[in-house]
Amino acid sequence: MLKKEFFQENNSIMIERNLTDVKPSSKKTLELIQLLRGIASMLVVLMHITVNYEDNSGHVFLFNIFKFGGSGVDIFFVLSGFIITYSNLKYVEKPSATGTFLKRRFVRIFPIYWLIITVFLLAQLSLPAFYNTHFDTGIGNLLQTYLLLPGHIMLNGVSWSLTNELFFYLLFTLALLIPNKKYTLFLAAFYFVILLVVALGFPQFAIGNPYIEILLFPMNMEFFMGIIIVLIVNRLAVSWVYPLLITGIGLFITGALLNNADISVFSSTSGGALNRVLLFGFPSFLIILAVVKLELSKTIRMHNIFLHLGDASYSIYLFHLPMVAAFFKITDKINMDNAAVLFLLSFLLIVMVCAGGIFIYQKIEKPLIEKLNKLLR
Repeated sequence: MLKKEFFQENNSIMIERNLTDVKPSSKKTLELIQLLRGIASMLVVLMHITVNYEDNSGHVFLFNIFKFGGSGVDIFFVLSGFIITYSNLKYVEKPSATGTFLKRRFVRIFPIYWLIITVFLLAQLSLPAFYNTHFDTGIGNLLQTYLLLPGHIMLNGVSWSLTNELFFYLLFTLALLIPNKKYTLFLAAFYFVILLVVALGFPQFAIGNPYIEILLFPMNMEFFMGIIIVLIVNRLAVSWVYPLLITGIGLFITGALLNNADISVFSSTSGGALNRVLLFGFPSFLIILAVVKLELSKTIRMHNIFLHLGDASYSIYLFHLPMVAAFFKITDKINMDNAAVLFLLSFLLIVMVCAGGIFIYQKIEKPLIEKLNKLLR
């Protein structure tokens, strides 16, 4: 049977150079994956700055180039399918280890999320003039928000994607519990087809029920694209790396141009999610498949700043949007109407968000994860 070992230590993705003959000495850091995580987080940051910049100043930020920046979430979803599947292949034949998998995922997602969202909830309650999201502070929505249940009214506008992430963890847990893995692959393929058929033929079917919506959400296909990378990367010839990489980048840029021009491939009744799968999810699949194979075949070294951004990508993702909203609320309060000054301050905001995210990761998120994992062991 194919031996596999893939794990994440201090948020650096570790993978075996030779997946058919695992040896301790063959472990290496997939630095290109860290680079992609950093790029994904920065795309989302730039998109939110672009939107808020225009809404508050009436001007456009960098010609609205980063209007497509929400595609960073699509990259994250494909990366998540790849990382979670590969990092937990050792549990596939050990259903009893499902508890360990769930504990690690809980520690990875919730503690830093709870900490950051609590800080911003207190900020909203104490400084509503500078930070107000119209968040429902009723006990029901607070509970839904802290548990990331479907349909919660978001204090932090990015938390919807975390709900989808948790749903993927649930699917993976169910897959671990199925004794016959042939059935697992069959059910996964069947579910993928159902997602596609519903999105194309019955787009209104799930609307109205948040639990059915997340079950049939078209972007769930991107998680499965990450799983497919796990299944085929070892069979992919190295000669395919650059053709796949160039094709993926080309398709991603094409998707960005279409998105920025408000051109949809599918009809509006199919929803924007299916367009995102085609315009950004599939290109992300090709890019990630290519870079994983590339780094398995040769040593890649990235500058430390890219590794830091990759490590801190989750903290940046959670931290940035409330900061962006507060920044533009302040510039609006002080009547900042000098376009050049606002433009320069926006670049300073980007630097502050990156620096703040890296600080939160190194001083809070990373130590917190290490302590909780040690406690759980």
